Amino acid sequence: MPRLNVVLVGVAALACPLGCSGGDLTLPGSAEPAAILVVSGDGQSARPGTLLDQPLTVQILDASSRPVQQATVEFSFVGDVPGASLDPASVLTDAEGHAAAVVRLGDVTGEQLIVAKVASISPADLRARFSVTALPGGGHGRDGGGD
Repeated sequence: MPRLNVVLVGVAALACPLGCSGGDLTLPGSAEPAAILVVSGDGQSARPGTLLDQPLTVQILDASSRPVQQATVEFSFVGDVPGASLDPASVLTDAEGHAAAVVRLGDVTGEQLIVAKVASISPADLRARFSVTALPGGGHGRDGGGD
């Protein structure tokens, strides 16, 4: 009889892995995006037409505040900003949920706004905003951004 109990325990141990639903199982990086946070790059300034010193970086998190890997983030300027560029304009998040873009300021002085949004969310509720400034005759950006 003891042998039968061992066999029954062994069968019961196999029943859960074979019969349990994997619907509650969440693998790292497999959850849906629920939040977008500005990590770095906001508030920078440089001369018009120059690269900012730091890339704009966001982090995408799921509803449990875990990083979301492989989410598409799109960066774009708000309005028409002649001479401005973002590299890359669309990027996948890394293992930590981070996405970043290098900014070349537009040719005009003043505040320039950039939005990062999670592309797979419709409507695009997950957005982060960056404010950068093109300073007349000064600044600290790369490519000749300093005095």
